[in-house]
Amino acid sequence: MVKLPKTIKDLFYNPKTDSISSLLQDIRKTHTLILKNTDLLKGTLPTNLESNESAIQDFRIPNEGLPKESFPSLISRLFQGVSRWHSSRTMYNVAPPPILPTVVTKTFTSLYNPNLALDTASGKSLITEQKVIKAIAEYIGWDWQKAGGTFTWGGKATIMYGIKLGLKNCSPNSSAQGVKEDVIVLSTESGHPAHISDADWLGIGTTNVIRLKTDKDTRVDINEMEKVIKEKTKEGKKIATIIVSGGTTNNMVVDPIEMVVALRDRLAIELNLNYTPHVHVDAVVAFPWIFFKDYDFELNVLNVDAEALERISKIIKDLRGLYRADSFGIDFHKMGFCPYISSVFMIKDKTLLSGKTDLRWPFFYSIENSRPGDGPNSAYVALNALGVTGFQIIIAHLTEIAVHLQKEIEKTGDFEVINKTGLGTSLMFVPRLPKGILIKNLEEEAIIRNSYTTSFTEKLSTLGNPYYIDKIPGNSTGASPYPLTSLKSYIISPYSSIESNLEFVSFMVTLKKKIDSEFDFTNKNIESIDKEFAHPLKQEK
Repeated sequence: MVKLPKTIKDLFYNPKTDSISSLLQDIRKTHTLILKNTDLLKGTLPTNLESNESAIQDFRIPNEGLPKESFPSLISRLFQGVSRWHSSRTMYNVAPPPILPTVVTKTFTSLYNPNLALDTASGKSLITEQKVIKAIAEYIGWDWQKAGGTFTWGGKATIMYGIKLGLKNCSPNSSAQGVKEDVIVLSTESGHPAHISDADWLGIGTTNVIRLKTDKDTRVDINEMEKVIKEKTKEGKKIATIIVSGGTTNNMVVDPIEMVVALRDRLAIELNLNYTPHVHVDAVVAFPWIFFKDYDFELNVLNVDAEALERISKIIKDLRGLYRADSFGIDFHKMGFCPYISSVFMIKDKTLLSGKTDLRWPFFYSIENSRPGDGPNSAYVALNALGVTGFQIIIAHLTEIAVHLQKEIEKTGDFEVINKTGLGTSLMFVPRLPKGILIKNLEEEAIIRNSYTTSFTEKLSTLGNPYYIDKIPGNSTGASPYPLTSLKSYIISPYSSIESNLEFVSFMVTLKKKIDSEFDFTNKNIESIDKEFAHPLKQEK
């Protein structure tokens, strides 16, 4: 019989002793090593790393396992260059600065490792999942006894569920026989590209995703939707799912959900359809704004600044219609302030998901078999930690900071904001060309401006990313008929403030002066605009 050595046993949690103390010691040692190389003020850790290629090539599986005492050092190196999501200088995207109670939750969920494939392996995690789903369903106005859902591996998966159930509805034999009918999915120009990718994975085909036109506010054009539904139905096509934006990533645009559902219901009768197209709301980013559904905007007990209050009121005006949808998706690892991954697919009628009302054995109806418990556990703790008012406060605060940043950026005269009508906490802006630059035509101007904007993110990288902002290619703006690459800051840190805004704006103005002195505006070897924007998907306006 092979004897298990102590060196291997010690790698596991000992059920007979309090080995949690050893775990905590390792955590402290590891964190100390991480902090040695951390600038708490910067958007990221120092980035003087080995090249990725050499790091990959050099790794080999060792013959003998490393000693336990070597792991704090080994693990700490895994986090070199990772973003400091809590920092006010990290404004990369709608990325999670998780609240500490959810970090503790995820730590212990990892330690005890419950499996949500079935109730007997999940501990309390499967019950917790159903608690969260019930509470959300009840809060938005669904009959929680009829509603259901499942936590899954990301926002893309929630969309996949919405499309799959729509496919199952319009083409019942597709589960057994594959997609044999002419099926389409309706989305919008401003919708997330995952809609197209999911159609690929489900065998519907990317060309069968119809991207509907949007109005001046980038909301779906209802008249256009009616026209397309009638045309495609006349052509013999079946509409599996209508995907509605419940808060776009960059501008937090919410489509008129109630109007979409009313149109779907009317046309199903008018066109004598033998099925009802499924309406799914992609609310993974904006869902926490639903906590303003009962907020008295006139009384305004939180004393939210007027412009921020107006933004929030515009979002919730249409988001209140979420209860009319057949399904929707939530990412608690975004504005729910949970660690990755905490996504949940919500369905108004749970029998459509499971074929029955008993949800104790999720492996019968979920995309996954084994599922970790950290998603529902983290969401449950976050909901309890913040509550309705807590979510209102932090969303209001972040919106106020975003409004202030937009004003300060515009005040400089050095940058142009291109999402002036955005309702969320992201700001997309482009540097203005210095005066006196000779431009032959608008296309050349766009090419130079895009290269010029790119130089900002490149310069930030060489400086060690003191600010971590995003670069977004191909956004249309009234300033040019050609798409312009923009810089994007996303206010999501609880430590973002008016002071941090002023520091950022001052830094960007100074950086622009330096780039202006170094950038070759006469260089004609800049990549052509066609190559610059060779992308299969139209970007959100």
